[in-house]
Parts: sequence; structure tokens; C-alpha cells
Amino acid sequence: MATQVVMPQLGESVVEGKVTKWLKQEGQPVDRNEPLLEVETDKVTTEVSAIEGGTLLKVYVPEGQTVRAGTLLALIGQPGEPIPAAPSSPSPTAVEEGGRGVGAKGERASFVSPVVARIAAEHNVDVSQVKGTGQGGRVTKQDILAYVEAREKAKEAVPPKKEELPPWEQ
Repeated sequence: MATQVVMPQLGESVVEGKVTKWLKQEGQPVDRNEPLLEVETDKVTTEVSAIEGGTLLKVYVPEGQTVRAGTLLALIGQPGEPIPAAPSSPSPTAVEEGGRGVGAKGERASFVSPVVARIAAEHNVDVSQVKGTGQGGRVTKQDILAYVEAREKAKEAVPPKKEELPPWEQ
């Protein structure tokens, strides 16, 4: 019987993770405790290892997709073993409405992780001005870093203001 690989909950307040890289491809052999993929959260980037050996039969969540903890990511089993369809197609946790993450009632999520709060404070960023791509519109570490980078690029793009010299000094 195939073994399910699910998105782990990588911390008490971590409810989602982004699959950043698959280290094994479908059809490749996998040893027990061998790293299968890399997962990124607001707090950590880590490898997820196989709990059983076998063959990586099916990958359900592609690289770059963010899913909730507990989501079926892949199946490991024996070659030729029947592969069931995913119980429900995995989908990103960010609810998109016109490109803007929103909560269940349409409001922006206000909770940010301590890491996001620290980065925002270091760069003097009002988190409510940042578009969140996490669950319910939550601002993630990647969101805040992208916002800071875009702001810095915008500053570089504006030419320095020429000093207005009095007519007698021109």
C-alpha cells in the first residue's frame, strides 16, 4: 500500500508551507528518511524526508505552490502499484480576489509572524500597506521582503532633485 507524504506543520503557528523544490522526481527510488522536497514557511526552510522507502509514484503539489499543513503532497509505493487520484485537488491557501488576499469575511488579515513584524520594523514598513499572499491575505516573509525591495528600487529610479540655485549663482 502506498505511503502518503503530507505537508508537515513546521511550527505551532505555521499553518501553511510553500513547496520550493522537489529533490526526487516521479518514478525515482526513495530510501527511508531520504530528503524528498524542500518546504519554505515564514519562519524556516527545511527538507521533508520520506517516512518509508519505495518509489515516488505521484507528486500532487508542484514546486512554487503554497498549501495548508496536512495537504497530500505525494505518494511513495512500489512500481506498478495503482495510483489513486488526490482526495481533493490541492490548491493554494491564499484566496485571490482581484489579486488581493482576503479573509473569510473579506477583511485583510492582520496577524503577522514575529519574523515579518521584525523585518517590517527594521525597514519602517506599515504592514497594512503590503499585499499579503498567505492564508486569508496574511503577509508572509516573502511579501514583506518583496515590498522592501520594490520600495528600494523605486527610490533608485527617481532622479535626485536638482538644487534650485539663485539666478546670480547660475
